[in-house]
Amino acid sequence: MTAEFAGLILLALALLPAAAWAAGKRRHRTRPMTGGLHPEISLPHEEEFELYNNAFSHCSRKTRLVFAELGLSYRSRPIDLIETGSYETISEAFLKVNPAGLVPVLVHKGHPVYESDDIMAYAARHAGEGAAPLEPADPDEHARMTDWIRKATLPSASPERALQESAGGAVPGLTIPLFFTALRYIPAHRILAGLLYHPDRRRPFYFFLFKCLGPRRMMSIAPLRTLISSSRNAMEDHLLSLEGQLKASGGPWILGSQFTLADISWSAVFLRLEEGGWLEGFYNRQGLPECRAWYGRIRGRASWREAIEMCRHPIIDQARADLAGLRASYPDLQAMLETFQAKPFAP
Repeated sequence: MTAEFAGLILLALALLPAAAWAAGKRRHRTRPMTGGLHPEISLPHEEEFELYNNAFSHCSRKTRLVFAELGLSYRSRPIDLIETGSYETISEAFLKVNPAGLVPVLVHKGHPVYESDDIMAYAARHAGEGAAPLEPADPDEHARMTDWIRKATLPSASPERALQESAGGAVPGLTIPLFFTALRYIPAHRILAGLLYHPDRRRPFYFFLFKCLGPRRMMSIAPLRTLISSSRNAMEDHLLSLEGQLKASGGPWILGSQFTLADISWSAVFLRLEEGGWLEGFYNRQGLPECRAWYGRIRGRASWREAIEMCRHPIIDQARADLAGLRASYPDLQAMLETFQAKPFAP
């Protein structure tokens, strides 16, 4: 073997990992998709309605609640997020369903509907006879509902930039402690896959750091503490706004007597606050009697049991229990969850 030939072999071996990564990157590449129905896309399906969703996904929960409220039958197709097992949303198979790599996706008669708010409205328009309407008939009331949905929406891109505009924008920051406890049960190699192929590598980077450093050291990282604190303070403003609306509307729901998509959107926010250990803290500091009663009414609906309680994920259940233990073990985390200046309620 000549020295030149041996050099070529060594060069090929050196380039092989890069070539494999590039090929994998092409297979896992995501691209934005507009919301709503895409009749130009046809997908394999077995039932009229099929919902690709995740048990823990904030946006998936909203869509399941809508289907339960409407009594619409659908086939559930569970898709993992890293918090529940793996980055299945960027798998080749799922990217054929949604090239954006996001859940939920509704497939109706083989055609996908993207973005959770669009899915909710689409399902509401296809409700069967006898289903209570989830959208007001009055145009002005419908516009108010849309505004309150917007105030609860979790933006698909850079939610931290929408902290002041939307309670949903504050949800990711407040989920960080729960994310970290859930990741104790996820193998490191699955998180590393996100570093290779996920379109936003910040998340898998922080997740992998947690696997290496543990919760106490992670909570000492200044950017994370700042994001959590900013999200917490922004969420308080949004809850005070909702408290005022519930009082002004006369209840029992956000727009008054009619239960709408706005109530469903906000209920997903409250569930995440409850899971992360934040909700009681907000109640204790601000009272929020209207919000407390409203959330209790939603949790008592039959749709909640069907769409939430019966769809719980064991990793998330264990993470919630672990987080409660961590708060007791690490005073810094407990202080972060409980200590901030309460703001006066202005009706």
